[in-house]
Amino acid sequence: MKYFCKLLKMRIQLIIFSILAAGMFTGCEYQKVLKKGSLEQKLDVARKYYNKGDYARAEIMLDQLLGKFPRGGNAEEVYFLYSYCHYGMNEYTLASYHFQNYVERYPNTKYTEQAAFMVAKCAYAGSLASELDQTETKKAIEAIQLFINKYSQSELVEQSNELIDELRARLHSKALSKAELFYKMENFLAAYTTYKNAIATYPDLPNKTMASFYMVKSSFLYAKQSVQEYQLERYTKALNEATEFLVEYPEYKKKDEINDLKERCTNLIDKLKTEDTTSK
Repeated sequence: MKYFCKLLKMRIQLIIFSILAAGMFTGCEYQKVLKKGSLEQKLDVARKYYNKGDYARAEIMLDQLLGKFPRGGNAEEVYFLYSYCHYGMNEYTLASYHFQNYVERYPNTKYTEQAAFMVAKCAYAGSLASELDQTETKKAIEAIQLFINKYSQSELVEQSNELIDELRARLHSKALSKAELFYKMENFLAAYTTYKNAIATYPDLPNKTMASFYMVKSSFLYAKQSVQEYQLERYTKALNEATEFLVEYPEYKKKDEINDLKERCTNLIDKLKTEDTTSK
């Protein structure tokens, strides 16, 4: 048993040594080609590292090849792979710049359509998470739509539409979460405004009915927390919102709550009008 364990340990050490040696050899070979290799040798090594996903080493090798090949003589492939290396290293702004430059420099190669798509994909990848500012998300949607408009027959259109759907879902999430936060904080004017803007801006908003429901409630609660001077106007507005809601969603599961809110608005409006007349 001890002999077996000793033998196993030796075999493991031998494997580790072989891996390290291979790595050292590969590293030496890479440096040798990098310093003294021909253009074709460098491109071949760059392809190998690129295909392995080692974009950092591939990019260094490809950087030496930029501008060294004539058009049609691997120049297009070199720049395309170079751009992709930056994308692979999550350098989306730089990758986008190079992909766009590729499209402008080489408008009719086998890589052009993919490069144009990658401009949009970089914008998508660089967009922020839904809980953060969505400026970049909107820019990404615009970039992807530009690709779809230009390459309407491309096989990448379906994927592009999927990316837009995902980005729009981020915008929906941002809009609704912001409105929900205002509502929980009892900032009902901000909640009402945010819900209303979200519904108007995104016709495909998921849970649109629920958003409309809370928009009506926010309108009523805002009127309720207002000083008496403005309550008549604001209860009237809440009443109109409730009426429109019931017309649009007559079968909504919480319609009784909206009906109750509508009745309360009517009673409060009558009361305020009576008080106003009496005071005069």
